[in-house]
Amino acid sequence: MIAATFGFGIIPIFLKHFAQFLDPWTVNGVRYSVGALFWLPFLLTLDQRPSAVEDNAPAGNIWKDAVVPSCVNVVGQAAFGIGPYFVPASTMGFVLRLSFLFTIVFGFVIIAEERLLMRRPSFWVGSVFSLLGVAAMFVDELRSSIASVQGMVILLITAVAWGGYAVTVRHYMARYSARQSFGVISIYTSAALVLLMFLFGRVESLAELDAAMWGNLMLSALIGIAFGHVLYYRGIHELGPVVASGMALVTPFVTYLAAALILGERLSGLQWLGGLLVVVGGGLLVWARAEIEALVSRYRVDLENYPGD
Repeated sequence: MIAATFGFGIIPIFLKHFAQFLDPWTVNGVRYSVGALFWLPFLLTLDQRPSAVEDNAPAGNIWKDAVVPSCVNVVGQAAFGIGPYFVPASTMGFVLRLSFLFTIVFGFVIIAEERLLMRRPSFWVGSVFSLLGVAAMFVDELRSSIASVQGMVILLITAVAWGGYAVTVRHYMARYSARQSFGVISIYTSAALVLLMFLFGRVESLAELDAAMWGNLMLSALIGIAFGHVLYYRGIHELGPVVASGMALVTPFVTYLAAALILGERLSGLQWLGGLLVVVGGGLLVWARAEIEALVSRYRVDLENYPGD
């Protein structure tokens, strides 16, 4: 999750750079295709049986199981790619952490194990701290920049999709390895994004790019998609979607650090306070998850019929 956080954190900087030369549909189509092609050889050489962690799980069809998370991912990725054309990179980094809200909501509805977190005080305290931290950074960011209504709507759609994506990956793809999961989902997602690129993008603009720009496109795809998503899958599988999203709340600081070095942006006092709340809240979420895992391991609780404390 730490590696994924750093990888995701620098992507808004790349996207703001690409926005000067390419439309969002073309950027999305190229970047996701590179990520999908990178893992395709691994997907073809690995069998599609459940992973060793799920040896007792019933056999599944990975191509069928990946449909729902892929559809959610297409929506989130398309909206994420459009965001830099409306709002600054730093605004994206902070506002998109609201996906944590939707991860909680979707997680409680779909995944029984996540409902146990509602009984842990550390979970609620951690959630409040994290959300207050995001709110503090979000309010300050709005004060220091002009974000259009269209941009806010796009980021909200992205946050909702990302929240649903984390939960659907855990729900549908837990039996498969991270490379298998992302390999199939990336194929579905890239196919959809390439189609959107040819429908709405200016594909001919790719012929005008120099070697440096192509190199940046490839690098951003490997960092943010090929490697970042696989690492994030591992985080979801091992920690659960709520905790993984909670830890990912540190991502805006990576974005701001990169923005400070490249764009000259700086954190305000309120944003530093919000950042501390986010970090403390993420730690409390991990603590809450550890408490639940210890409870399940000790008492072998039936997660579908949990009677109480």
